[in-house]
Amino acid sequence: MALKSDQANVLRRRVLGTMARNLALFSLAFLLCCAAFQAFAVPPLAAYVADSTSSWRTLNSSSYLEEALTESGLWGGSPVDDTMKAFQDEGYSDAAGSITAVVDELNALTDAIEAYAEGTVDAAEMSAAEDAITSLEQQAAGASDKDGSQSIVDAEAAGNVIVSSNGTYQVVTDENGSAGTDNADAVDGDADEAGIADEPAGEPVPFISYEDILAASGTMPTDASAAQGLAAVSLSAIIQERRLTLTVPAGAPDVSNVAVLAHAAAAGYDEETLRTTFAEAYRQSQDRAHETWCDLPPEQQAQQLGVNDSSPVWQVEQASDGTFQMRDIALYTFVKSFKMPLAILVFVVGWLLIVLRALNQSLRYFDELSGAVGRMLADKNAPIELPPDLSIARNELAVIRSQSLADERAAKAAEQRKNELVAYLAHDIRTPLTSVLGYLDLLREATDLPRDTLRKYADVAYTKAERLESLINEFFEITRYNLSAIPIERETVGVRLFCQQVAEAFFPEASARSIRISVDVPAGDTFFVDPDKMARALGNVLRNAVAYAETSSTIALAARQDEQFTTITVANRGREISEAHLESIFEKFYREDGARTTRSGGAGLGLAIAKEIVVAHQGDIEAASQRGVTVFSLRLPTRGATRAVPLKPRYTHAPTPSAPPRMHDNRPRSRSKHARRKP
Repeated sequence: MALKSDQANVLRRRVLGTMARNLALFSLAFLLCCAAFQAFAVPPLAAYVADSTSSWRTLNSSSYLEEALTESGLWGGSPVDDTMKAFQDEGYSDAAGSITAVVDELNALTDAIEAYAEGTVDAAEMSAAEDAITSLEQQAAGASDKDGSQSIVDAEAAGNVIVSSNGTYQVVTDENGSAGTDNADAVDGDADEAGIADEPAGEPVPFISYEDILAASGTMPTDASAAQGLAAVSLSAIIQERRLTLTVPAGAPDVSNVAVLAHAAAAGYDEETLRTTFAEAYRQSQDRAHETWCDLPPEQQAQQLGVNDSSPVWQVEQASDGTFQMRDIALYTFVKSFKMPLAILVFVVGWLLIVLRALNQSLRYFDELSGAVGRMLADKNAPIELPPDLSIARNELAVIRSQSLADERAAKAAEQRKNELVAYLAHDIRTPLTSVLGYLDLLREATDLPRDTLRKYADVAYTKAERLESLINEFFEITRYNLSAIPIERETVGVRLFCQQVAEAFFPEASARSIRISVDVPAGDTFFVDPDKMARALGNVLRNAVAYAETSSTIALAARQDEQFTTITVANRGREISEAHLESIFEKFYREDGARTTRSGGAGLGLAIAKEIVVAHQGDIEAASQRGVTVFSLRLPTRGATRAVPLKPRYTHAPTPSAPPRMHDNRPRSRSKHARRKP
């Protein structure tokens, strides 16, 4: 639908364009936010909701793991029973409960192994512990004494290994400082040959006591035989020597790591082989348990994992070690189902808010326009405050207000000028008129006065009448300049000749006070002015300079010209004019003081007329006074086309152009006192 007003069309385009842009930006921002939310916020938020509403459950694959470990020789049977035969051959009893006979030896050996595991013994005790552990390993393996090493029994019988007061094994040396073997080096050599380092390397291996090994093998420590106890101690020593460690994952809670380590020690596994074999067996057990679990119906699946839900939604993850973990995320799935409807709702609400905002903006324009009109009617000088979108309406209101204010100002100015003229006319005319009437009244009443007195009174009355005529002429002239535009008829005039002719007109007045007028104007300079009006303006300025210059001083009339402006200066020496008076010196009817007025005989209109003429030429006039030197500067466009800017307080000379001048005889004429007297 077409709109007639330009402002309405602008507002419609602005509102619709802004709404379309906002909708597009909102849609793009919404998509970016959704993508960022999905990428960065949804994963942790989903994990938090899922963790808050459900917990992970692990499949128990202990039975399958036991089967796999049995195939690898790490489960089933008693590793202690498999190792005790060597100790039976040494004469240790296999009767149940006979362990009490060797409990002190077992405890001492246990302490030595534990000290070895923790590395808390000195070098001699460490050597004894290593020797004891080596003997236990060889005894457990059924080794003979062919390599010169001693069994634990031989070592004790020879008195080379004794139990110390703190329960650890120590080596007893002979007088030569040698141990129970040929020398200490032989002991170290045997330890090195057995693969035992001087100190445990790497992280400490957790110590496993013989009681734990017996319990893991299914034998109560108090019911075990002496051979079983020594076999358990030997397995503990092998675990330390071979640095066997094992952590059973959470998926096989029924499998004892002590039993597996004991079987590994008895079977001769090293650490790497044990870890690899156990990890493979555990992964196989978890896979079999997961396959079995997947074949169950949902209710039995939940029951197996201890979840009370008839319709579970499972999240299944497999860890790096093969452990399967499940959790019921039915509640999380239900919450997640609201994500898309919620996103659509937010998107629709956003669009509606943008549309409503656009409608509200269009209505706000009317409120602002109405408020601006009301404020303008209440105070026409108040600024029109409207947004940039209402610039057309603001400009129209500004035009209307400007016209209204211009009309009001014109009416007020006309009324004020009329009142001022009447007041000034009445005030300035009354003084000379009163004098004329007074002297005429004396002449009329006093008929017997001497002739010289009569002549004196007549001269005074005539002088006051001339003053009255001059005031009336000045009033008419300033009134004409104020009430109508000053007609300017420009022509090319020589600056030097123009200044000389104006200066010559004031030669009589200057000579009467011994004042010399010097003219300093370059030859050939011309400017484009109305010679009659400018002669009047410069004459008023020069008359003011002659009136207020010191007696026997010099008035400097100079002119300088550049490409744009011609500046004429009039400088005289006299009393300095204050800054406050300089600001008002070009106002109508301005007088600095009564003395100057009396001496000049003016009404304070000369400089005001000069300013009107200069401004009509698009120029500027200023005055400056410092140290008794007063300078008036008239700055005019050289070609009459450039608007002059205000002058600085101090004048600087500048070069000027030339052309032959055509001057009118515009000099102020002096009238003789007796020119109008009747004979």
